[in-house]
Amino acid sequence: MPPATRILPDWFLRSRLKMRQVLLLVALDEQRNMHRAAASLRMTQPAATRLLGGLERMLGLRLFERGPRGLTPNAYGESLIRHARAMLATLDHAREEMNSLAEGASGRVAIGALLVAAPVLVPRALARFKQRHPHHTVLVQEGSATALLPALRRGELDLVVGRVTSDVPGEGLEFETFYNEPMQVVARAGHPLGRRRALALADLAGEMWIVPAPDAPYRRRLDAAFRQAGVAPPRRLVESVSIAVNKMLVQGSDMLGVMPRTVAREYAALGLLRVLPVMLPPPSGPVGVITATGRPLAPAAADLVQALREAARRHA
Repeated sequence: MPPATRILPDWFLRSRLKMRQVLLLVALDEQRNMHRAAASLRMTQPAATRLLGGLERMLGLRLFERGPRGLTPNAYGESLIRHARAMLATLDHAREEMNSLAEGASGRVAIGALLVAAPVLVPRALARFKQRHPHHTVLVQEGSATALLPALRRGELDLVVGRVTSDVPGEGLEFETFYNEPMQVVARAGHPLGRRRALALADLAGEMWIVPAPDAPYRRRLDAAFRQAGVAPPRRLVESVSIAVNKMLVQGSDMLGVMPRTVAREYAALGLLRVLPVMLPPPSGPVGVITATGRPLAPAAADLVQALREAARRHA
């Protein structure tokens, strides 16, 4: 089927696109097989084939390539599937918000929190937000950028708070920066290394460490810093992006951890951990908020961003 020379008018696509076609696109992307996709939607294979054919004829585009391994979306298909997932996520969000309203809440905001923001910035901002919106429900999902940013693009999250870095692909995303946040090495209170007045990374290569996953931008910087210090990166590792898990591991063992300075100092002030005097490489970007391009924030989500700005100014 030859590619279209012009895009369909908005009114035409909106009036002709069927919800079952949207569901079928996502099912085909997941199953890569017409029979299994049709079964997942409780329809016959011929009905699913007609549904997809009707969509392709309406658009004047082929969306999938047929091969021995099944159906593979082409560039047009991948684009439409991405938007189909966003549509379904928006409808899911609407359903959850209406359920919250029915239960007496005023609305719902879903945010993602990266390790650098989850323990301090996000709680402080949420405390401010809840003073102004006591009946709003806020869902906080912790995780890595590789997990949270796709959820943001799909519409499952309203925003993500964390490191705004050049390592993150910026397509479809908008960034607002708040402040810079260095990283520090922490150990349990009473750790033998806590008595040292100065340490170098080369002194710590043989220790057990808790570090981010290999695909995390800061993990690559940390490994490079060890090599620049003339030693191999640590090999006795736990890879974790959970502040709670990391704190408990450091607190209950001789493992060393890497934490944002604000978090490390908060735990040190409580006597839970000790900050070690060692220089770490700077992170790849400042802390800020990430939103989806072209998707206006609901008023409550915009108010939460304002609360984050206020908490960030106080922090900085």
